[in-house]
Amino acid sequence: FGGGRRKNHFTEGAKILVSGKLGHFRGRPQFQNPEYEPLDELEDAEKHTGLWFPIYPLTRGVSQHNIRDWVRQALAIAHRDLEDTLPPGLIQEFKFTDLLSAYKSIHFPASQEDYEEARRRLVFDELFLDQLFMGAVRRRREKGKRGPKLVAEGEIFRRVRAGLPFTLTGDQDEALNDIMKDVTGGHPMNRLLQGDVGSGKTVVALLAAGAAADAGKQTALMAPTEILAEQHYRNIIDMAGAFGLEPRLLTGSTKAKARKEILRTVKDGSCPLLVGTHALFQEQVEFFDLGLVVVDEQHRFGVMQRLALTQKGQKKGVAPHVLVMSATPIPRSLALTRYGDLDLTIIKEKPAGRGRIISRLTSELKREAVYGFLAERLREGRQAFVIYPLVEESAKSDMKSATEMAARLQAHPKLEDFGVALLHGQMKPEDKDATMKAFSAGDHDVLVATTVVEVGIDVPNASFMVIEHPERYGLSQLHQLRGRIGRGKHTSYCVLIIGPQVDAQAQSRLEQFVATDDGFELARIDLQLRGQGDMAGTRQSGRPAYRLADPIRDEATVETARVKAQEILSSGALDGQAGPEWEPLAKRLRGLLEQVGALAEAG
Repeated sequence: FGGGRRKNHFTEGAKILVSGKLGHFRGRPQFQNPEYEPLDELEDAEKHTGLWFPIYPLTRGVSQHNIRDWVRQALAIAHRDLEDTLPPGLIQEFKFTDLLSAYKSIHFPASQEDYEEARRRLVFDELFLDQLFMGAVRRRREKGKRGPKLVAEGEIFRRVRAGLPFTLTGDQDEALNDIMKDVTGGHPMNRLLQGDVGSGKTVVALLAAGAAADAGKQTALMAPTEILAEQHYRNIIDMAGAFGLEPRLLTGSTKAKARKEILRTVKDGSCPLLVGTHALFQEQVEFFDLGLVVVDEQHRFGVMQRLALTQKGQKKGVAPHVLVMSATPIPRSLALTRYGDLDLTIIKEKPAGRGRIISRLTSELKREAVYGFLAERLREGRQAFVIYPLVEESAKSDMKSATEMAARLQAHPKLEDFGVALLHGQMKPEDKDATMKAFSAGDHDVLVATTVVEVGIDVPNASFMVIEHPERYGLSQLHQLRGRIGRGKHTSYCVLIIGPQVDAQAQSRLEQFVATDDGFELARIDLQLRGQGDMAGTRQSGRPAYRLADPIRDEATVETARVKAQEILSSGALDGQAGPEWEPLAKRLRGLLEQVGALAEAG
């Protein structure tokens, strides 16, 4: 320990509390950089806690003893102001400890069981209040509003569905049934359609747009990028343009003359379906009768942007139906805590007729073999993506830049007869669009790209992908990248080339990736390995933050809290209809809702 003041702590016979990593040095056990404190500094700790000591995050000048002492003082006077928001009946129903006891035991438990009971109570409190909040947000958003009644199984809907070149999967059918129940019931739909990559969410949204057109209503479909908007536009023309659902496309690149004509058709109602980017919610866009709003990759838009678009369809107490779509799989329990104010539909099945994806993990030593196999696929007429993490060479990284490697690939003896193009985030938007369109049209054989191809690009002929330095990506991001292939009938191949210095943990993670193509399972693994991070950090403003709850670990409690919250909101107990014991909870909920205000109505 380096001597100094520490030597006075280790007098013979003194009791020391030590916590740290146990290792060995010259055959003898030792602690490596441990935390420690003389046991006699704690106030009667052994007698009161049975040697269960809380460990707190510290800052300079503050010790564990300081914080423990302050917490003990706070707990000693907490009974003066602490108000238990759960009514006695609810505490008895779930056999919870009282709130003050839970706080004492979460800091100074007498046993493992004591700690677990305290955590069970406090985790429920967090999740239950969150579910109450989101349920109340939804009720406020829908209060006094009606949703336009769309037409199920109308002429346009039937013609579009009959004209599809494939049969809907069971999950797609179920999702469509959920949506049809919503849009024909007279209340505004607010539904999240979550699907794995390539699961066919867009065709479900298209059929919902058909139901809107049959009712004389318009649909707005908003995508985060021009490439995605144009892709939706082309697909809709192919699948529905001849059946009374001819779309118009409005983006930032739309020329003035065409823009003027599009705005005219939207305003007079002759345009049944407007596809576009953020240009859709600009002030000049006026809908004749907007009945359905579809937001693709909704996490890419801000709350105010979504609110601006939905408000274009609100008139005389009628609000448009809202369908938000996400291709980022996350476990249901996390979806319920992140999007709990929305109804949730999940599509897991992949459409029939698509080739399987074979994933392999390999090393730099096999690069030539990979290029040889790639060349064979290209000679068969297929196309390929090669993914590089960086755009320019970095002095701090040994990763090859996409720019440099595009040139190397083009000059490689096995690939020199094939066209290689480059796509990265620093290109001008018009150059990116031109490159992607040329690749989609088959003008290029290989597209060297950064993760700008991560979401939504659909090139059925692309059946090969090489990902360099895959250890630099999370599992969910890798899965999104892999989702760019496997969209046609041919067998696809995803090859991950790892660097020479990959640690065992990264190696294991990548082995799990190549072992499954289930995006929901990979998302669960990713969350367990990396934590919720930004996924849980994008919480709506004003919502209570979690201190103990973990939607993955506490999956069962999420479901229980959701059901109980819906039951209580429906009962009217928090509206003064069930007695004074509910007032503390009602007061807490009112305070949260006041913090959020109008933003809550954006969803």
